[in-house]
Amino acid sequence: MSEKIESEGLLERLGVKYYRSLFKKANINEIASFDIDDLPPDETLQALVENITLFAAIIAFTIGVLTTIVSVWFELEYKDQLETVTYYLLYISVVITMLVIELSVLYWLGLKTVYSISCLTGHHRTIDGSLPGDDSIANILSRAALEIPDPVVDYLGIDPLKHISKSKLLFVGLLYKAKVVFSGLVVKFILVRMFGKGGLRFDMVWVSVPVTGIWDAFTIYKVAREARLRLFGNRLAQYMVDSIMQPEIIDNLSPKTREGAIRAVANMMVLTQNYHPNMLVLLVKLSDTFEVKQGCDYDDWDEFLQLLEEVPDKERYFLLDLLCIAAAFDGQLSRLERYHLPQAFKEYTDVYMLRIEKLTHCLLTGQLHSAKLLCQLDFEPG
Repeated sequence: MSEKIESEGLLERLGVKYYRSLFKKANINEIASFDIDDLPPDETLQALVENITLFAAIIAFTIGVLTTIVSVWFELEYKDQLETVTYYLLYISVVITMLVIELSVLYWLGLKTVYSISCLTGHHRTIDGSLPGDDSIANILSRAALEIPDPVVDYLGIDPLKHISKSKLLFVGLLYKAKVVFSGLVVKFILVRMFGKGGLRFDMVWVSVPVTGIWDAFTIYKVAREARLRLFGNRLAQYMVDSIMQPEIIDNLSPKTREGAIRAVANMMVLTQNYHPNMLVLLVKLSDTFEVKQGCDYDDWDEFLQLLEEVPDKERYFLLDLLCIAAAFDGQLSRLERYHLPQAFKEYTDVYMLRIEKLTHCLLTGQLHSAKLLCQLDFEPG
């Protein structure tokens, strides 16, 4: 069983509610399954994903520009005409109002963008079943759209944060909250305050307009990027378990290799140092496929390396393939992954690292059919 240690926040609940309302408005019949082969070819998927992302980025840029123009106009128009106290009270009110409008539109745009991408992958036609930790597609997409961290999930005793100190966790959490609250204000005004007065200051005030627009466009780009990763990764995780892990393969695996499959994904979660839903989905689906035991320290890297030495060569290649795929599922390689993966890949390090790079690129660009080909477990090296 997997259980969330943290409950949903207000923003996530609102995002889930809005996402499900979009699903209902679409008035599309649900279907129990939706395969990768049912999707359009990669060229079409990639073009549509890029168009959705570009369109959303243009809207984000526009809203950033318009809300900043209002603040800049007020500053230039009334700074020398009002008393100091009156001016700053009104100025702060204008800035806060524009910031609320800006963030509200960006959150709405993020949810719409994520929903549009989910339509490409067929997730809007899939029954919204429970995912690890009583999650749902709506939850993981809402977190992507609103840039909310994924919750801590208690599963098989695996702790992706075991290598992160408590003080670092606190610092990262504070940085995240500061980013959410203050990033818009910082981008708008910190550069301006670094320059002097007079004509130069007048010119620099307007610099905040395009800077804010670019920042907002970049924010939406990151949202779309994470949505692609989560949706395409979710499809691949389902494909691997439903289509590749067939009885003719599973029945011929040794008990150690079945255990190694769980260890491969569990250790990637630890080396990645987060609870990315793609890895968690893959881990839970593999756990449902293979028999697992409680209290086995599945996230112990040294135990996994030792296990690789004990299984037959072909089954070792099976585990290395799975390790490689799991490493790509969160869209990037952490410092720990780059350090530890060569210990497992050994003489095949270069070919597996290249495969990770290609699979990550396919996930992020919408080349789902090409990504599918890179997810084969063929008992051959590389």
